[in-house]
Amino acid sequence: MAQAKKKERFELQIEQRSEFGRRAAKALRKEGYIPVNFYSGGDEAQSYVMTDTHLREAFHSKEQIFNITIDGEPRRAMVKDVQWHPVTDKILHVDFFGVRLRDIIEIPVAVIANGLALGVQEGGVLQQPIHEVVVRCKGEDVPDSIEVDVSDLNIGDGIHASDIQSDEYEVLIAEEITIISVVLPQKMEEAVVEVDEDDLEFEDEEGSESEDGEKKESETDSEEK
Repeated sequence: MAQAKKKERFELQIEQRSEFGRRAAKALRKEGYIPVNFYSGGDEAQSYVMTDTHLREAFHSKEQIFNITIDGEPRRAMVKDVQWHPVTDKILHVDFFGVRLRDIIEIPVAVIANGLALGVQEGGVLQQPIHEVVVRCKGEDVPDSIEVDVSDLNIGDGIHASDIQSDEYEVLIAEEITIISVVLPQKMEEAVVEVDEDDLEFEDEEGSESEDGEKKESETDSEEK
């Protein structure tokens, strides 16, 4: 039902940074460059620059792990921290963290629903309260997303965290948590109201008492006449 989606990783294009300091960083941003740092284990951070355009392309790729070449050596990197301008959407600085393919890491991964559920075709509504989960796995096994086929879901059916577990990764939330479900539309749920039989009996009894009362009152009027 759940399938981990992987594709060829996005290659980060970095350049050496030769000038440092606040003024230098400001000048770089004016020229369309963003200062970035690369960390790896206990090694000292290395400073580079990337173009703003290329960095945004990397983010829009929706990938979690990127290819990167450091000192001529192919490596893997994940985003550790991003600093944004407090008013605009401009990226000010990015920290990347080096990942070895055999390292065990924890990383958020998007959950994507695929297909048209049977219950939706019958008037139900597809709900997905959780769009992202944290998984624990090797760096080489990180999926770009977890795709879930919802085609067989009827109204009242759901997909839980236990249904998207994999041999390659562990989903780090309680297994009973609902990820996706098909429910009745809210208006339809409100229309389905259970009637209490005791209330119906009470109304019948009240009506009978009223009829008897009218009959007795009528008989009394006749006697007086």
